[in-house]
Amino acid sequence: MEKYLEERLKGNKNNFFQRVQTEQFLRLLNKKSYSRVLEVGCGRGFWNYVGVKNKKFINCYGCDTEKYTDKLKFKKITGKRLPYKDNFFDLVFSMDVLEHVEDDESFLKEHIRVCKYGGEIIIGTPNYWRITNILLLILGRLKFPKNLGRDYYGDCIHLREYTIKGLKEKILEAKGRNLEIYPTWMGILFLSLGIEKVPGFLKNYCHFIFAKFKKR
Repeated sequence: MEKYLEERLKGNKNNFFQRVQTEQFLRLLNKKSYSRVLEVGCGRGFWNYVGVKNKKFINCYGCDTEKYTDKLKFKKITGKRLPYKDNFFDLVFSMDVLEHVEDDESFLKEHIRVCKYGGEIIIGTPNYWRITNILLLILGRLKFPKNLGRDYYGDCIHLREYTIKGLKEKILEAKGRNLEIYPTWMGILFLSLGIEKVPGFLKNYCHFIFAKFKKR
């Protein structure tokens, strides 16, 4: 498992989007280190691995609907409620997960519930208005749920995707505070082409959205 994680991380050199996504994630980790970190929808635990390799994460926890890794302090998600007590984590995050869950509002509220007061929450999700979606929309082929094919975890189905405005509204409805949005990378993913730093006037058409907010 660690060999896979290390190979994926090294693959950043040849994968433009993954490199930019990883660098942005690390830039959002403002503290010197985080004592207790939870990755929701952890899969094989890649993002916790990134945090550990960069000496940002100390104690790593992960939860998912199935167990794909032995590298984290893992618990299985069996319902809408995350299997952790209130106010426990310094950092709670999920990457490429929100678009897959049926009850997205409850999902966000659970991130907030298990996070400590003053703790940080990071959500990473694809942008609805990215270039490839615009092309599909013009061709009349942009429909949800959208099946992006199969991967290690099975069928990759997006139940919905979010515009920057829509993601902001959803987080504020869940009572997130001090919300900041970071548009990341504009381009065409399968060609690995794009603009690494998104100009302000193009931010609504970025490929990926990072949202960072706090529990107050």
